[in-house]
Amino acid sequence: MAHSVRRDAPELPDFSLLKRLARDQLIYLLEQLLGRKDLFIEADLMSPLDRIANVTTLKQHDVDKLYKVEYKPIVSTSDQLCFLIRPRIKTVKWICDVVNADKAFGRYRRYKIIFSPQKFYACENLLEEQGIFGDVTTDEWSFYLLPLDDDIISLELPEFFRDNFLGGEWLGRCATLFHLRPHGSQCQERCP
Repeated sequence: MAHSVRRDAPELPDFSLLKRLARDQLIYLLEQLLGRKDLFIEADLMSPLDRIANVTTLKQHDVDKLYKVEYKPIVSTSDQLCFLIRPRIKTVKWICDVVNADKAFGRYRRYKIIFSPQKFYACENLLEEQGIFGDVTTDEWSFYLLPLDDDIISLELPEFFRDNFLGGEWLGRCATLFHLRPHGSQCQERCP
C-alpha cells in the first residue's frame, strides 16, 4: 500500500464499496434461480469472480458445483444451470448446443445466462435463431472497476486494449472514449 504521509493529502476513497456492489449484484442474479444450481464460468471471469465472491459465498447462495466453460458436453446432474460468460458468439453457441441436447433427450432444466459486462443483441439473436430464446433467461452483471488493494483498482475489460487501440483509428476511439468526439476532428487535423 502506498498511503500518503502528507497531512494535506485527501483521504483515499473506499474502493471496497465497488467490490461489495459487484458481489451484491451477482448474489441477486444468482438468487433469481431458486434452489440448488450449477454455475459454469468462463475462464477469464474466474479471477475477478474469486476477488469479488469466493467459493464459500457462492455456496451460501445455493451454488452447488462450479465448472469452467470448456465447450464440450456437460456432465451436470442439476436441474438448474447458470452460465457466467462474456458476450461471445462462440460461448453462446455452446450454450445453445447444451440446451438443444437436453431438449433432444427430453430433459427439462432451467437455464440462466449472466453476461458480463453486458449482453449484446447478436447473442440474443443467436439464442432466438437456435430456438431457445424462451428457454433461457438472460441478465447482465456489469462491473468495470475491481479493487485489488486499498489503493489500487483494475479495469476489468480484457478486450479493451485490442478493441480500442489495435483496431485502427485509435485517435477517434480515444476521443469517443473521453467524450471528445465533436472536437476529435479538429484534433486529427492538428496531429499527423
